[in-house]
Amino acid sequence: MPLSLTEVRRIAADVATQQHLLPEVVAATPTEGESAYAEVLLTLRGCRSEPCRLIIGVSRDASAPECRRAVEARLQQHVAKHR
Repeated sequence: MPLSLTEVRRIAADVATQQHLLPEVVAATPTEGESAYAEVLLTLRGCRSEPCRLIIGVSRDASAPECRRAVEARLQQHVAKHR
């Protein structure tokens, strides 16, 4: 059973908070024509150039731990790029 958009949003917010990124999860939305894929839009406060927005694509068919790892990897890439 696919993850709900609420679950995807919660996972993204939790991961960003654990990485001390002060997130505001704006939305988790399915992509057009693809119900098993979602995009999460986050605004991260404290970036060098505000506003700092990030879109993370995740598979809703993934397990919660797999979704968490995908979000963690994307956030780590973002942080490394903006140091």
